[in-house]
Amino acid sequence: MPETPEYDGIVIHFGELWLKGRNRHDFISTLMRNITLAMPEKYNSKLVKLRDRLIIGVHSNEDVGICMDMLSNIFGISWFAPFRKSGTDMDSIISVANSFFNAGENVKIEPHRSDKTGQMTSKDIVSNFIKRQAELKFVPEKLGEKKLYIDVLGDFCIVHSKKRKGLGGLPVGTSGRAVVLLSGGIDSPIAAYYALKRGLEPIYVHFYAYGSIDELYGTKMPKILDSLLKYHPRAKVYAVPVHLFQISVMKEQQKYEVVLFKKFIYETAQIISEMENAKVIVTGESLGQVSSQTAENLAATSQGIRCLIFRPLLGFDKQEIITKSKELGMYDISIMPYKDACSLRSRNPVTRISPAALESIYSRAGLERIPMQSIEKAYIGFWNGKSIERSLG
Repeated sequence: MPETPEYDGIVIHFGELWLKGRNRHDFISTLMRNITLAMPEKYNSKLVKLRDRLIIGVHSNEDVGICMDMLSNIFGISWFAPFRKSGTDMDSIISVANSFFNAGENVKIEPHRSDKTGQMTSKDIVSNFIKRQAELKFVPEKLGEKKLYIDVLGDFCIVHSKKRKGLGGLPVGTSGRAVVLLSGGIDSPIAAYYALKRGLEPIYVHFYAYGSIDELYGTKMPKILDSLLKYHPRAKVYAVPVHLFQISVMKEQQKYEVVLFKKFIYETAQIISEMENAKVIVTGESLGQVSSQTAENLAATSQGIRCLIFRPLLGFDKQEIITKSKELGMYDISIMPYKDACSLRSRNPVTRISPAALESIYSRAGLERIPMQSIEKAYIGFWNGKSIERSLG
C-alpha cells in the first residue's frame, strides 16, 4: 500500500440540488449552513463554494478524517473525497497523481474541466498520461480497477481517488418545518430519518407517561434524540405529559383507548404545528401493523387535521424497519425497556371506527381541551444532550 498522501482538503459534490432551478442558490446556502453547524467551529472559515462544488480546505490528515466522518451524516451531499491540489501543467498533475497508488496498479484516468479556458482538453490529459507512462508508478488503463479524478479549476487542479458516497436527499430545512412524533419504539426514529432526508427541519414531539421530566431524562429517550442529532445538530423538543389524557378516558371503554390516544396525539401535533409554523406532521405508522394503523382507524383519527401527514414507513413491513434501524445503529437503543405512552395494551382494541363515531366518543370524554392543556404543561426547548434547555409551563 502507498503511504497515505498529505491531503489539502475535502471536495463535496451535491447531486439532486442541481434539479432545483432558480432555488438552487438557496438549497446550496442551506447545505453550507448545515455543514457549518455540524463541524467544529475551527473548520467553519475553511468551507467555501467553488463553482459546482464545495471545498473544505484543511491541511492535516487528522482534520480531514474528522471532517469526513461528519460529512457522512449530512443530507444533501452526493459524494465527497479527500483531495490534493496540483498545478494545471502535466508535471504537477503527474507528481501529485503518483502519491495515490502503488507501482503497477491499473488506474482509469477521469479528468473533468470545470474551467474551459485552459489549453488542455480532457482527452489531452488522458493522452499525456499514456505518453508519459514511464514517469508513473501506476499503469493508466481504460478499464482500470481504480480511478484517478482530476478536476481542472482555473489556475489549479483538484486530484483525488477515493470518493465516499454521501447520504443524498435534500439539506435539512429546504422543505420547511415538520412536527415529528417521536415515541420510544423502533419505527418513529426511522420515520424521522426519512423526513430529515427530504429536507424537513424537525420539531420533535414526545408524549411521556413518567411522573416527572427528570424521570424521562433517565430513560432511553435522550439516547434516541442523540442518535438523530447527528443528522441535524439542533432540534427543538416538546416533551408532553399524558396524564390529563389518561384521566379523561378513564370512564370510556378500554377498546377505544388506542384510537382516542391517536386522535389526541394528532390534535396536539396540529396545535404545535400552528405554533411553530410547520406544515407537516411526521409519524412512524406502517399500514396494518397494529390496530390503530388500519386504513379505517388512520382515516378516523386524522379526520380534521389540516397539516399534511407524512408517513414515510407506510409501506414498510416490520422486518424492513428493523433492518434499517440496525443499519443506522438505532436498533439496540430502540428496544431498551421503556414506559411508552404510545404502547397502550387495550384488550380487543377497535380496528375499524368511523370518523363520526370517534368524534362523538372524543367529545363525550371531554378531550377537546386536553391537547392545549397538555402543551401548557409540556417542557419545550432545544435538546442539549442532557436536558431540554428551556422549559415553559
